[in-house]
Amino acid sequence: MTPTQLSLRHLRSEGWLVDICERWVPSSANSGVRKDLFGMVDLVALRGPLTLGVQTTSHSNVSARLNKMRDDDHIDALFALRQAGWLVVVHGWRLSTRDGHACPHHRSHCGCRWVLHREEML
Repeated sequence: MTPTQLSLRHLRSEGWLVDICERWVPSSANSGVRKDLFGMVDLVALRGPLTLGVQTTSHSNVSARLNKMRDDDHIDALFALRQAGWLVVVHGWRLSTRDGHACPHHRSHCGCRWVLHREEML
């Protein structure tokens, strides 16, 4: 499963209405590029009065995504989302053994389970 699929499943299980806002933009130069909402949001989720913007990735890329959201190109959008009352989070996924260690098998059908690491942008 992709990180996006995992986050969709997780959020829906928590009662969120969620949809993908990341899109593919064709380009003649390199056949296309993925474009996130405001350059940093892959999913938008709603539950009651809450709006959640989610950047979803692998566990090993959480730090890079947090840094990207705080860089000069994205900080104004992050501030605007927070001012609008959005919660903005990064979901990082990894396969883990039952005792919490990283999966040594590196395949999704080995008996290990997907574990979420969630960081909220403040």
